[in-house]
Amino acid sequence: MATVQYKCTLSEAMQKQAEEELGENALMRKLALNTLHRYMDEKPHIKFCRDEYFLIRFLRAKKFDVNRAFKALKKYYELHLKVPEFFNEYNPAGIKHVLDDGYPYVLTDTDKEGRKVVAMRAGHWDPANYSVLHICKALFMVIDYLVEDENTQVAGVVLIIDLEGVSMYQASHLTPSTAKKITSIFQNCIPVRISGIHFINEPVVFDGAFTIMKPFMDDKMRRRVKMHGRNFDSLHKHVSPRILPREWGGGMGDYDNTPWKEEFLKVQLAWTPSLEGMVLKKKKKGLMHFKKSHRKSSSIGSTREFQKPPAPIVESSDDSFESAEEDFVDCTS
Repeated sequence: MATVQYKCTLSEAMQKQAEEELGENALMRKLALNTLHRYMDEKPHIKFCRDEYFLIRFLRAKKFDVNRAFKALKKYYELHLKVPEFFNEYNPAGIKHVLDDGYPYVLTDTDKEGRKVVAMRAGHWDPANYSVLHICKALFMVIDYLVEDENTQVAGVVLIIDLEGVSMYQASHLTPSTAKKITSIFQNCIPVRISGIHFINEPVVFDGAFTIMKPFMDDKMRRRVKMHGRNFDSLHKHVSPRILPREWGGGMGDYDNTPWKEEFLKVQLAWTPSLEGMVLKKKKKGLMHFKKSHRKSSSIGSTREFQKPPAPIVESSDDSFESAEEDFVDCTS
């Protein structure tokens, strides 16, 4: 795949923030990208995307630690094999049933640090209609789209999760295996700086659910989790009430994801079958590949047309993924 060379479009203010927080400057970008290309050259069994606009997000997510960025890049590719259900109907229409329940919802304004705020109200979820992995897929898809924007790559995102109305019935669907999969996906497999995870209106049953999830979180993610209960003044210390909905003590009217949802549903994120983007190669057996179509910018995301990197094709003599190349990092480890 041909290399698409990166040209910085960050404002002077955002370039300064990138240098202060990530150690990024023009020389560092060049050296890091060159090293990343060399690492990819050393793995000929993986067909990497060479678009530097795509690669730069991994470097920013890992503060230009190239080794960590390359590991995250491999995990991102592996995710298509470990959780293939994520990439069935990989387009906003495929998660419309989740969006219709009111989440995710990207708030209109960023916080004072320039971070996008992604809100979730989980109380409307009925496990009889769809699993918790559908919610996870919806959140993944939204964040995956948001990080096409360079400002979001630098500033990061903040999550606010409202658990008002969550019952024991809902919480019981967060099994240890599901909790491990969810934390691994957002901790290891998506190139984004999650700067804060704020829970509000937590019911008593959430204590048990979080106890299941906590062992799978690394120390950094644990430190970024904040429990506010019904104390919105506590939330406002982290996210200004100026950009929050009325339900959370804010000044932006009622929580309503409808306008944002309607815009997001117009975004083209469809994956289509392809046989040209091989990522892993062993003995012939079984093909899996999805390729994301070109999409144009919208008012809620990227400012450039971008093609998704090829997701994995596996040719293996074994039905299990574990039989593939050993140095292809396990996303769930």
